[in-house]
Amino acid sequence: MEMNHVLVVEDDKEIREGVEIYLKSQGYEVFQAADGIEGLEVIEKEEIHLAIVDIMMPRMDGIELVDKLRHNFETSHVPIIMLTAKQTSEDKFKAIKYGADSYITKPFSVEFLLVCIDNLL
Repeated sequence: MEMNHVLVVEDDKEIREGVEIYLKSQGYEVFQAADGIEGLEVIEKEEIHLAIVDIMMPRMDGIELVDKLRHNFETSHVPIIMLTAKQTSEDKFKAIKYGADSYITKPFSVEFLLVCIDNLL
């Protein structure tokens, strides 16, 4: 059975590593990136089945990353979960409008994140 590859794009190292530890314990292969630019670099090198993306990051934010992924034929199908502290309806609308499949606000439950991942994969 092939392992699903998940990319976690998050500038907070503790969150990024915590999500990685949990997902690895559930049988996922996890790749990390600290911002959108690093996220794109990982996607160019690895086969990614799902991306978890923060909105507020340096260099390239999550909305721009989602927009780039959705407008690239090779990555347009990859499910994207926004994992962010931004909680307004406007933020959620913008993320979904640009192509996110799900939106989870921080603080979050890793169990809920896993349910969203499982549903999208």
